[in-house]
Amino acid sequence: MPKPVVAIVGKPNVGKSALFNRLVGRRVAIVDETPGVTRDRVMAEVDLLGRKVILFDTGGIDPTLEDELMARVVDQVRIAIDESDVIVFVVDGREEPTVTDFEIAEMLRKSGKPVVFVANKIDEPSTPMAEFWELRFGSPLAVSALHGRNIERLKSAIVDELPPPTPDESLPEEWQDAIKIAIVGRPNVGKSSLLNAILGEERVIVSPIPGTTRDAIDTPFQWRDRKFIIIDTAGIRRKSQVRAPLEYYAMVRAFGAIDRSDVVVLVIDGVEGVTRQDARIGGYAHEQGKPTVIVVSKWDLIRRKLEDESAAPAQIRRREKLLQSDFANFLQRELWFLNYAPVLYTSAVERWNVEAILERAVYCYEQSRRRVTTGVLNRALRQIMGEQPPPSDSGKQLKIYYATQPEVAPPTFVLFANDTELMKDSYLRFLEKRLRAMFNWDGTPFRWFIRPSHKRAEVGGS
Repeated sequence: MPKPVVAIVGKPNVGKSALFNRLVGRRVAIVDETPGVTRDRVMAEVDLLGRKVILFDTGGIDPTLEDELMARVVDQVRIAIDESDVIVFVVDGREEPTVTDFEIAEMLRKSGKPVVFVANKIDEPSTPMAEFWELRFGSPLAVSALHGRNIERLKSAIVDELPPPTPDESLPEEWQDAIKIAIVGRPNVGKSSLLNAILGEERVIVSPIPGTTRDAIDTPFQWRDRKFIIIDTAGIRRKSQVRAPLEYYAMVRAFGAIDRSDVVVLVIDGVEGVTRQDARIGGYAHEQGKPTVIVVSKWDLIRRKLEDESAAPAQIRRREKLLQSDFANFLQRELWFLNYAPVLYTSAVERWNVEAILERAVYCYEQSRRRVTTGVLNRALRQIMGEQPPPSDSGKQLKIYYATQPEVAPPTFVLFANDTELMKDSYLRFLEKRLRAMFNWDGTPFRWFIRPSHKRAEVGGS
């Protein structure tokens, strides 16, 4: 099911980003754990007293743009209202409410969405709060993001306003085993064209099923006697929301679709290449353990440039292969954490490789549900460790006693070792790389857990 969305809104310089970072803390799925993916801390998955939510910060407004400041604040608040389950409205507790505060408060009241009213930068309990009653949200909760004051109370207040957990929308029985594919990516990368190309007239399409995410439509269809449900995140551009804050809107949609999917199709603009937002979306899919297919769209534009050079067909094919190789290397650098994901170069307009997307989606789905027996897994690890023994530190050798795969979707492995601190990330990456090669196992992320054990007979022993 999609996670509830909590947005932090307010005018510039009230401490929204500091409050975001304080709420994120160390329990974050995609901010700190994947360097280079979401380091700018726009959005994160957060555990609030046992409830997992998607928290996003509508900060990043340049206060020097005085003429455009109000418009940008209003744009971001509108997006937060549209996409959030709960809104945290932050004011500066050290100053009186401003015109911008009143403008935001009025929008929030009209929305009818639950609002947690917060006055930040308050370190003294005796700070007067009477002037904030003018905003008509009652007395704000006084917090200090800098010093952590009342943060637990804030978490509790947010959780109290969250909608109750609900199961996934039920599907007709004949569609229960359908593969759910989320088509995600930035605005204007070609998601709508790709969706239309996949859902061609020759497909067997049933009536759309309303999705559990906002404004999303889940479209069931059949292909090669296999049932699929496309979770559509396209069509997000609205006339009132065409400025820079649109990226927040797109991200919330993508995160909700990824949560509900079995396979993620990450669409990247072949002309523009990988952007930071592409990496954030891909990083979230990786952290959620979703098998992923990377689709490079608009490749017909690249090919057309080659054809305009008046080269011979054989030369064009060679140059195209070189460009694809260069692009693959670029993806490997920018999306290194998705090194297991297949890459397809497509044109939705000319229908190149459209069916291959479904083929790879089925392949990745099946790969994510593979399981090896404990005996086979331990024999494989014994062979791998024979090639390169586990690391040691200060004369102490890492010993892996036992391994098992308790879960699938994604494949999850537990290693029992003498000292978990001795396991280096580099050696774990080596184990994963060799395990993938031995079993021809790609298309899906792996999850690893290292557990302490005092068992004497180790995997690499005789």
